[in-house]
Amino acid sequence: MADNGRRRARDLALIVPAFGVIALMPPLIGLFARPDTGVFGIPLIVIYLFGLWLALILMALLVASRLRRATRPDDP
Repeated sequence: MADNGRRRARDLALIVPAFGVIALMPPLIGLFARPDTGVFGIPLIVIYLFGLWLALILMALLVASRLRRATRPDDP
């Protein structure tokens, strides 16, 4: 059972960076790179990039805690 949790954590550790790479590809960035669109005067591309950055950091924190729990030896 612990092996299954470890495998899931490793898989998640591979998916998060792949998600980040896909989210930073030019076709997706192009959707948000419009000079006439903004929120409270902030261009939409800036909100997208910083939001994505924050999301990737939070997902990495989640993955790191899952990996730490999955690799920790069982306490008797």
